[in-house]
Amino acid sequence: MQKLALLLLMGISTIACQDGTIDKQGDQVIRYKETVNLNDSPKATLTFSEVQDSRCPEGVQCVWAGNATVDLTLTSSISSSTEPELVQMCLGDCRTLYPNKPYRTADTLNYTLAGQSYRFILKAVNPSPKADKEVKKEDYTITLGIEKM
Repeated sequence: MQKLALLLLMGISTIACQDGTIDKQGDQVIRYKETVNLNDSPKATLTFSEVQDSRCPEGVQCVWAGNATVDLTLTSSISSSTEPELVQMCLGDCRTLYPNKPYRTADTLNYTLAGQSYRFILKAVNPSPKADKEVKKEDYTITLGIEKM
């Protein structure tokens, strides 16, 4: 009986000592308009809120490679502003957004939200455009690396 009580006490102590955890960490596939929890306490969320895709479609020869930009909406329960924060990330030829940077295959953003520093790495925007098929926004997903720093 004492062993059971000791185990129960240790389990409760472990749970009580935990601070907020990242629900999503590592590479995450996020659907268009999907919201993921980054942290429980204080609460922080990320939403894949918008996509613009001007990449050269498969099967077509283009003069410009194009890019895919995504907007992420970040919210925090301890933010001084009630407005969510918008950040934009880009894959491909993003020189129009980042004039002093070269062509990029991944976009990395270091960001502090709800008192915690994160690194977001946009690794993929899917599906790739095709010459004979229009992609609806609802069909898009992103692969986003999420790291707690």
